[in-house]
Amino acid sequence: MKLWGAFFKLIRYPNLIYIALTQFLLQYCVVEPVLHSAGEEPSLSVAQFILLSLSTVLVAAAGYIINDYFDINIDIINKPDKMVLDKVISRRWAMAWHTIFNMAGVSLGFIVAWKTGQIYLGFTQVICSLLLWFYSTSYKRQVLIGNVIISLLTALSVVVVGFYEKQIYESFEAIMSPVGRKLIQIIGVYALFAFVISMVREIVKDLEDMIGDSKDGCRTIPIIWGVLPAKRLCNALLLLLQVTIVLVEVRVFILGWYVAIAYLLLLVQLPCIYVYLLLKKAHLPEHYHKVSAMVKLVMLTGILSMIFFKLFL
Repeated sequence: MKLWGAFFKLIRYPNLIYIALTQFLLQYCVVEPVLHSAGEEPSLSVAQFILLSLSTVLVAAAGYIINDYFDINIDIINKPDKMVLDKVISRRWAMAWHTIFNMAGVSLGFIVAWKTGQIYLGFTQVICSLLLWFYSTSYKRQVLIGNVIISLLTALSVVVVGFYEKQIYESFEAIMSPVGRKLIQIIGVYALFAFVISMVREIVKDLEDMIGDSKDGCRTIPIIWGVLPAKRLCNALLLLLQVTIVLVEVRVFILGWYVAIAYLLLLVQLPCIYVYLLLKKAHLPEHYHKVSAMVKLVMLTGILSMIFFKLFL
């Protein structure tokens, strides 16, 4: 049991659940209702969607493993009590699982791409796998670029579902059709949300891990730019998020989705303000850890807002 617990901890199973949940809600609460409202069916069958989601989860799990593999020296300082590599799971087994998950994830991605007749889409998982490798080995130790890559990959986990819809890949006319534009607008908003909130969390995590990162030679934003500029960047991103949500609320107000507005206000916007207040006072690792947990909660409530498309479309 201890080994299995360590294994699930290594692959960050809560984050994998987030990814699977995001894709499930996007497919069945956004894509499917939008297409059904126009008398069309999704391009992906249930089986193909499950394979695509599993492919994304496996590549992400491989990324978490390789990240911990190269972060052992940092984790010894930042979170020695939470380490599983070299304590419960050997590095050799970690690398083996990384390879297995990557190969399985990429293979499943190509199978789905082949089944939909768009084989080139299979390279999406290859690119993600390579970015996660280079992030762990190099990019995460460089100022800003590591944060941007992880945030882009988080957004991509949302967008990738839309890639497989013929209304997006089939032709320019399909993209410009009412259904195509609606899909792109909705997916685009959630991708932007995922990118911005992920950037905030990554910077907060850098603030939390400053001691270990600095001893390992990492050039993260708070180490190079300073703590105050890092916090200001987070505040700017939170402001961008608030503006985006207000614009969305204006749009759904016109549609008469008043319950959705109340949800966004109470469970997304107000928690973002709370994140701002927590971050303003934070100065110790445990403070930043609390901020990071709150940001993760905002990610969840933001994702769950997709349910309203299923209810109102």
